[in-house]
Amino acid sequence: MKKVIAISCLAALMLTGCTKPNNNNDTESTTAAATTEAETTTEAVTTEEKTTTEAVTVLKEPDTEPLTEPFTESEETIKQRREMFYADVRPMLKLYFDKLLEGNGGHAYMEYTFYDVDKCTVPEVIIKEGNSEAEFTIHVFREDGFDGMYQIGEFGGGHTALCYDADTDKLVLAWAQMGAMNISSLDMVDYKLKEVTSDEKKLAPDEEIDDILAEENIKKLAYISVYKPDEESAGYSIIHHADGTEERKEELYFEFFE
Repeated sequence: MKKVIAISCLAALMLTGCTKPNNNNDTESTTAAATTEAETTTEAVTTEEKTTTEAVTVLKEPDTEPLTEPFTESEETIKQRREMFYADVRPMLKLYFDKLLEGNGGHAYMEYTFYDVDKCTVPEVIIKEGNSEAEFTIHVFREDGFDGMYQIGEFGGGHTALCYDADTDKLVLAWAQMGAMNISSLDMVDYKLKEVTSDEKKLAPDEEIDDILAEENIKKLAYISVYKPDEESAGYSIIHHADGTEERKEELYFEFFE
């Protein structure tokens, strides 16, 4: 899947007029076309007594067509790209979880969600995995355009919620533990997802984390957790909706959701 970059250029030249008072205190006005391009040439004017040179202004009609037509993708094209993306993501998520099971002796825990980090209409895949809060790690993957994924960011995930800033649309990591809190804003830097701001806070005894996030206009992302406690168990999944409600699936669930 190839990404298309649209470049739009706009040029505008303006000629303004002026007024000049004469010696009789009358005002003689000259007119000018504010939106007309002008060319100035020199013409020789010959009289019986002498030859002088004066400026002659040649007016041209402004261009009626833009220099470059802006490129936009149709809604149908964007929809097709997203559908292809999610078709590629399903087997990738299952394969990732299978690798975790293999490395952990038949048990594994994983969370996954999606967010359009680079604003190209196709989201990135965000996976949080580990066996405890001390081990949780967050990985962010981007589609490579050839039915594959590559990692663009990795962050500590213990006691951390995946969020986004409703004002800037940036991905946000909200960490909190024992009365301390940190809100990190992430953005693309040199083709990698990196922390660009970090805001440390102290929670008062009567303050809740969700209250602080609401004040900052930061929203939690919906996500799916997938868990298999041992080799004999079939495992299960939970859809964690953005409004705080949950939906349990008696299976290892790797389907797209919104």
